[in-house]
Amino acid sequence: MKKILTYIMIMTISLSCLASIVSAQTDTPTASASPTIAVSKDIINLKEKVADAVKKEDNKAVAGFVENKNKNTIKIMTDDGTEYAIKLDDTLTKYFQIIGNSKKEITSDDIGSNDYIIVSGVINDKSVTANSIFIDKNYLTFAGRVSNVDKDNYTVTVITNAKEEITLDIEDSTKQYILNIKTNAIEISGFSKIKEGDTIHFVVLKTSADKKDRYSAVKTFIIPQEYFQQ
Repeated sequence: MKKILTYIMIMTISLSCLASIVSAQTDTPTASASPTIAVSKDIINLKEKVADAVKKEDNKAVAGFVENKNKNTIKIMTDDGTEYAIKLDDTLTKYFQIIGNSKKEITSDDIGSNDYIIVSGVINDKSVTANSIFIDKNYLTFAGRVSNVDKDNYTVTVITNAKEEITLDIEDSTKQYILNIKTNAIEISGFSKIKEGDTIHFVVLKTSADKKDRYSAVKTFIIPQEYFQQ
C-alpha cells in the first residue's frame, strides 16, 4: 500500500509538460486558369518540398535553447550540449506557441534569444530542415534525498536517484507540499519543515541561464524520513 500511495502522491505533484510534436500540414496550391511555366515550376518545387518534409522515417524532433537567429537559420543548444542549425523555409515552416494544453500559431518574429523551442523536421547530421517549431517551457522533474539544508540562503542540496548533486533554491513563489505521516494527507508546507534525510520530489523550470546542478524550484513535495521508519 505504501508503494501505491507514494506513486499517487508523486503523480499528484508532477507537472505535466506538453511537448507533443504535431506535424504541420500544407495544402497543395492550385494552378491559376492561365498558368505560366514559372508558376508550374514553383508548384513542382513546392510538392517536392512537402514530400521531403512528411517522410515519416526522416521526420524527427530536437529541442533546445535559441542561441542566435537570422532570417533563414536558428541555432539551438540542446540539454546535452549539442548544437543544431535549424533551417527555416518561408513556404513550409510553421510556428506555434504552447500555452497550457493548447497551441496558437505565431510567426518567426515571435521567437527570441534564449527561448526554448521544439523543432520537428528532417534531420541531417546537425542540421534540421524545420517543418514545425514550438515555443515551450522546459520543465524538469527530479526525485532524491535531502543531504543539506541551508537555512540562511534558503537552499536545499539533493542527491538525486541518479546520484547527481543538485542545489535547489526555494523561492517565495515555490509551491511546497509535505506528506502528513499521521493522516497520509498532502498538506501545504514551508521551508522550515525540510530536513536532512527527507525524500524530495521537485519540479524546476530550466532556463538557458541555469547551471546543470542548480535550479529554482517550481514545486516541491517532501516525504519525511520517518514515513519509511514506521
